[in-house]
Amino acid sequence: MTSTEPSTIPPPVERGRDARSARSVSLRKFLYDYAVFLLFLALIVVYSIALPSTFPTSGNFQTIVDSQAVLLILALGLTVPLVTGEFDLSIGSMLGFASILTAWLLGEQHWGLVPGLFVVLAAGALVGAINGFLVVRVGVGAFITTLATGTILSGLTVAVSNGEVLNGIPDSLSNFTNGTLFGLSATVYMAAALAFGLWLVYEHTTLGRNLFFVGAGRETARLVGLPVARLRWGAFVFSGVVSSAAGILAAAQLGGSVTGLGESYLLPAYAAAFLGATTIKPGRFNAWGTVVALYLVVTGTTGLELMGVSNWVESVFDGVALIVAITFAQMASRRTVE
Repeated sequence: MTSTEPSTIPPPVERGRDARSARSVSLRKFLYDYAVFLLFLALIVVYSIALPSTFPTSGNFQTIVDSQAVLLILALGLTVPLVTGEFDLSIGSMLGFASILTAWLLGEQHWGLVPGLFVVLAAGALVGAINGFLVVRVGVGAFITTLATGTILSGLTVAVSNGEVLNGIPDSLSNFTNGTLFGLSATVYMAAALAFGLWLVYEHTTLGRNLFFVGAGRETARLVGLPVARLRWGAFVFSGVVSSAAGILAAAQLGGSVTGLGESYLLPAYAAAFLGATTIKPGRFNAWGTVVALYLVVTGTTGLELMGVSNWVESVFDGVALIVAITFAQMASRRTVE
């Protein structure tokens, strides 16, 4: 008996067209998700061809990675409040204050290493807790609150240092921080460990999902029973502790500290975090995207400087990168919602 029902199997031509369409969509998604990473690789290739004797050397790559490890730690810590939908503009000032406080306690006051570092980290936690209290409990905007606390920290930095360079970081701390393994300093491995830890939290834990849920819709998260206030407050505390830890590492790398050290870290950290939100996980602040974005910006400025461009280009590059990053992060966020 011959069936008169129409066949549900598409003809070969349509199957082939569907397969090509699926591959095209997959390719576009891949290019969209990893555009920043591919641009990073492209910059390395271009600079390696243009500057064969100076750029593609192990010494140059080690310098790039080592010199930005503290900034990477700061940028990674910043992603936590950003994930919850908050801003923390005090991170640079907290880093500067922590570096001065470290040099003052350990060098000028001759404190022991453990109690000195504990006080510095506790100061970061306290500043984060104050930020969180004012934003979450009192209801002051995060932008104004953290800008104000950052200004206070800048004043306290001058008060502690009297505007002078403070030295005297113990050799044990400096040697540990600047000690190398496979050509890279210990600070690089700390940054890598933090990136890996945040990746685990963001992608594979309930805490990470809750943080993103709070950032996506605070009222909705509250209605489903999430501890929104506690998560937001904890994000500020975490940011404060990581910022103070970055300050300790910065002081240890330099063997001391100077007033104004933290100011140069704020803009690059935000540029890395926002540009990182356009790659790997577009529309979401994420750890590995932040790593790629930071080294993209640094590679770009390093190559230009090796070509003989004036050093002011770094500030211009960071500013342009931040504008582009915010624009594309916004576009990625809208695309994710749609």
